[in-house]
Amino acid sequence: MGVLDNIAIGIHMLWSRLKVRAPFIRALKSVEKTQADVLMRILRDNQKTEFGKKYELSEISSVIEFREQVPIHDYDDLEPYIKRQQEGHRSLTTEAPVYYARTSGTTGSYKDIPLTESGITQIKHFQKQLAYSLWSQTDFFKGTILGFSSPRFEGKLPNGIPYGSTSGAIYDSLSSLFKKKLAIPREAYDLSNVESKYEVYALSALAHDSVTGVSSVNPSSLLKVCTLIEENAEALISLLLRNDQSSKNDKFDSIVSLLRSRMSSERVKLLSSCLKSRENLSPKMLWPRLSTLVTWTGGSCGIALNKLKKYLPSTVKIVEMGYVSSEFSGTANIDAKRNICMPLVTDHFYEFVEKDKWLEDSPEFLSLHELEIGKDYYIFVTTQSGLYRYDINDIVRVSEGLEGCPRLDFVRKGKGVINITGEKISEDQVIAAVSLGLESIGHVADALLVLADVSAGHYRIFVEVPQEVSIKSLSKKIEDELRKRNIEYNDKRASGRLSPLTVERFLKGAGQAIKDNFLAKGVRETQYKPPVLAYWNEWSDWIGDWIERSAP
Repeated sequence: MGVLDNIAIGIHMLWSRLKVRAPFIRALKSVEKTQADVLMRILRDNQKTEFGKKYELSEISSVIEFREQVPIHDYDDLEPYIKRQQEGHRSLTTEAPVYYARTSGTTGSYKDIPLTESGITQIKHFQKQLAYSLWSQTDFFKGTILGFSSPRFEGKLPNGIPYGSTSGAIYDSLSSLFKKKLAIPREAYDLSNVESKYEVYALSALAHDSVTGVSSVNPSSLLKVCTLIEENAEALISLLLRNDQSSKNDKFDSIVSLLRSRMSSERVKLLSSCLKSRENLSPKMLWPRLSTLVTWTGGSCGIALNKLKKYLPSTVKIVEMGYVSSEFSGTANIDAKRNICMPLVTDHFYEFVEKDKWLEDSPEFLSLHELEIGKDYYIFVTTQSGLYRYDINDIVRVSEGLEGCPRLDFVRKGKGVINITGEKISEDQVIAAVSLGLESIGHVADALLVLADVSAGHYRIFVEVPQEVSIKSLSKKIEDELRKRNIEYNDKRASGRLSPLTVERFLKGAGQAIKDNFLAKGVRETQYKPPVLAYWNEWSDWIGDWIERSAP
């Protein structure tokens, strides 16, 4: 990238400050009115749709009326509308979807989240806010950028509309000015073989000595690249320095050739020296100009991030990506120095319920201006792409923000879902996988508990079954079934970001002991539901007495 390109980016950012950042800051100052206006605009634009007519959106004139007339929806509630929408009906939005973000569903099937042109515009708004913060407060854009993404176009629905990943949609909506800075060739994201894809990621990091910014939504992706380089540096450097083909496939070979052509003479000398002396690449050698890493820092991502730090120069600034999901971009980082991520109040309508009150018969729904600093809330969103009072099953924490509007930070998934590095395993998926595993050997479990061991990077499954049942024979069967049901889990296992799950035996009576423990804490007998998913650190002090001692 030349000086003229950076000047062009600077001009673009000054325009963003005037047209994007300044209006957003003004909107934060009157968040209650801003949010009411956003809601009314969404309802007005979609009042003649099938959904709009059913819930009489044209008759709603306030937030209170909206909550009285429109119930909370999850994906299963909206899926019939989405299916009819795919057949050409205006069921959810007046605007027709132009793209579907595909992610795994809670029952094993895909979730296709619609994106209209307005939804794409919202993604661009998120990008512009983050980009301006990075440009004005870090050296992220000074050199080359190592950015990880998934394919935007993974296929087409029967109606011809494409589907793929949200990260791919974000990448595809970048202007050509920023795409020119990307170190990883676009063709790499379309490689079907996961090992080849990560090999290209590692080669891209090795080939460029001008990387100033790294963007990886999940830090485990970059951690995988760094460990791959650490364990296979000699083979990777040799592949970059020689001119013969790898014999993997034509697409892979063409990508490697492109990376070779981008290498500076200084980089070639450094890699040649390391290869000859068998010297390990230090973080400073691998990333001589690295300024900033943009990634998720909250929730369970903190574990991978801590492991990642030893592979990065100590001076690297770590910037929170923001609260982003397949369903919507919830926050944007407005202050990269302090990692203040603000809700995109001009794009979506937000609602909240206190975490401990969500299971009450009539929980109180709150707006942004009613939240209390330091509390955790379930979040619900209404978007321009057709999600109405959508229960995304996420918990966020409220902190002091800017201009009187609170900031939001992702804490974890809510009820019925567990997560280590983005796979979001649900109760339905686990119960089905374990049940089929036990069914294959003619047994059922008296008790089942699945614990995410975040620090070890794998799942521990505890089952109360008779002694004659071989625990070891269950692990592979359950693993295979779970990989079939959760595409993100399968992807993380294929790339090595998650280790294989383990199955361990509960001693007889463990299920009753778990129940007694909950009843002792005040849970009513009639309301007790056996826990299925939890985190190891929440149970490790108690569960040891009920695990078979010979278990791993």
